Amino acid sequence: MIDFFVDNFSSCVFLAVILMALIPTIESKIAIPFGLSYAIWGEATLSPVVAFLCAYVGSMIPCIFIIIIIRKLKNKTSGFVCDKFLSKAENRYSKRLEKLSSKSKTFYKLSTLALFVAVPLPLTGVYTGSLIAGLSNLKIYQAFIAIAVGEFISCLAITLLCVLFEDSTFLILIASLIILAIFIIFDLIFMLVKNKRKLKTN
Repeated sequence: MIDFFVDNFSSCVFLAVILMALIPTIESKIAIPFGLSYAIWGEATLSPVVAFLCAYVGSMIPCIFIIIIIRKLKNKTSGFVCDKFLSKAENRYSKRLEKLSSKSKTFYKLSTLALFVAVPLPLTGVYTGSLIAGLSNLKIYQAFIAIAVGEFISCLAITLLCVLFEDSTFLILIASLIILAIFIIFDLIFMLVKNKRKLKTN
């Protein structure tokens, strides 16, 4: 994947970072060290500010669309596929949804969503936060602001990490990809085990 971006976007690294940040799960967590890696881009490497802005914009582009689409599917489910997808998503993020659906103050709910997005770990971020927001009863503009704040904090933390360890940016990128792969593998294993247990109980 990295080779694809290097071969096709060596003259416009900012676009490569935006597109990288658009990819689900990868998002800004990988896009920022990718754009700041001198080992990949050489003299074309982006500055921390540009990498931050490109990754932030790229990761935020899908947010409003995901919230609106999920909200519409929730209100007007159209057939077995939509029902199954929504029920699985609701079961998966039930604890988060309980917090967002509680009778607590709106500020607390928005802070909870923002903090979830802000943690720069795999399986958190804009895509997951937008999905949860779409399933919740939060107003769309409120959810968008909370996610935007959370993603800003996440991007800032990753950028600062890369700046502090400027000589190890490529290693940060590789480590991030390895951690991402491990999280995805364990998540898939957990889902398979959970499904088998459900089948046995049924």
